[in-house]
Amino acid sequence: MADIKNNYLCLWGVVEEISKQSPFQKKAVLRYIESADERYFDFAEDLVKRMLKVIDRGECYDYIAKTYLWYTKTIRIEEMYFAKEGRYRYSDYDEVYEKVYSRDDYMFDYVVGLGMTQIFWPNHWNIMKFFLDNFIPKGKDFRTGAEIGVGHGVFHSEFLRGCPDMSSKLIDVSPTSLDMTRRMIAATGLDPERAEPIQCDVQKYIPLEDESLDALLMGELIEHIQDGESVMAAMAKKMKRTGYCYFSTAANSPAEDHILLFRSVGEVCDFIDRTGWKVVDEHLGTINNMSVKDAEKGGHNINYAAVLAVK
Repeated sequence: MADIKNNYLCLWGVVEEISKQSPFQKKAVLRYIESADERYFDFAEDLVKRMLKVIDRGECYDYIAKTYLWYTKTIRIEEMYFAKEGRYRYSDYDEVYEKVYSRDDYMFDYVVGLGMTQIFWPNHWNIMKFFLDNFIPKGKDFRTGAEIGVGHGVFHSEFLRGCPDMSSKLIDVSPTSLDMTRRMIAATGLDPERAEPIQCDVQKYIPLEDESLDALLMGELIEHIQDGESVMAAMAKKMKRTGYCYFSTAANSPAEDHILLFRSVGEVCDFIDRTGWKVVDEHLGTINNMSVKDAEKGGHNINYAAVLAVK
């Protein structure tokens, strides 16, 4: 294992706080990073540095660790509910909006905790690598882009970093997520004015012209909205024929704000096909290297990420 304490000081600061606050998560995090490579450590160190700038509370490793642990606890609660009931807790978007997206303080903690899963959950780190290696190179010369559901802004900051001529639109229902994404872009050393923030609900209105986008990001969006199929089909109309979309979702993946439930990879692929898209490249991931077949059979989490083009 790399000498984290001496060579990756910011990452070590968070790992040390996680270890203090949760013996169980200490074992999980240390077990994972024992097998990590240099690319992981460089990215993780950089992400923690950026997150510290975004939060702007000094070296608040304890806050980052506490928020990450809180987020993982909320997921565990929903996993237990899903295992018992066989469904997600919520099916109504307005209810989720009131519980999560409309609460600025809650959303701030939420996106910080979620952002840290990109480096502490192996399945999320693998998705990030797929995004960097399989989507970014296709869009490096593109100029017009958008992201629907920006979350913590890590993907969008990497998008702008990898596509230097890109001007984009940030579309999210949460002002907290929009603000955090602009902060994350600035913390990455980029001009946040390259990304225009637009607060709106894409289930009601999509502020984009038809056939206007070279590139689109829809990572972990569809499972959060009630009528995902209509939104997905509408977004296909916003793409240029030469453009690409980064898309990700998950099957059997409960969270307090997940509404649309996929139970298999086949259901995800059928959804993509029905809504006017085709798969160019894809990534499948499970927990603990479980086979996709076993995950589907047992109702366990399956992460799906893809590069899409319009049909």
